Amino acid sequence: MKKLLLITSALVIGVFAAQEAMADCNGIYVGIRAGSAKHNYSKKDHFNMDGLDSHVFMWSGALGYRYNYYRTELEYVWRDKDKWTMTSGSASDKLSFQTQSFMWNHYIDFLPYNWWSPYVGAGLGFTKMKYHDTYTNNKYGEVIDQTAGYNTTPTKFTWSVGGGLTLKVTNKFNIDAGYRYYDMGSIHKMDVKAHEIYGGLRYVF
Repeated sequence: MKKLLLITSALVIGVFAAQEAMADCNGIYVGIRAGSAKHNYSKKDHFNMDGLDSHVFMWSGALGYRYNYYRTELEYVWRDKDKWTMTSGSASDKLSFQTQSFMWNHYIDFLPYNWWSPYVGAGLGFTKMKYHDTYTNNKYGEVIDQTAGYNTTPTKFTWSVGGGLTLKVTNKFNIDAGYRYYDMGSIHKMDVKAHEIYGGLRYVF
């Protein structure tokens, strides 16, 4: 009888402890991320492109809510300025490009209460772009600032998909590492996409 009571008590305590741990993992959270982003550009017409393999620094902040396997969040993403040069004959273009995105993300955690968990995610939102173009005709030494001639700060619909791995340090504190692909729309005859690798921290209140 005593053994039965001990076993029953241990099971009850274990169930309550598990429920408490699950409750600690769920709730409102804040997150920060940082990593490397690479913009991809297509439809460049006849120009030869130099310097497009550069990676730029990115960081983001997020406010979200987690319940069991599901997470949703609002996130702001900032990316550093990308610079490159296009050449064609005696003419060259020096360009700079920068993006910042405002996203509504959704995630599925496959093992939400394990010490590690793979996850997949997708997001919808918009991206504000900043584009600057300085054209130089080397034959005549003429420099024209064409910024005013383009829609240099458009805001475009953006979607993203990705995945990663979460390490649970405590029930409330998590470390994330992941990859995301962005489709940011187009600007000045260029379709803009981005690849992003990041690490991050999340804390549940």
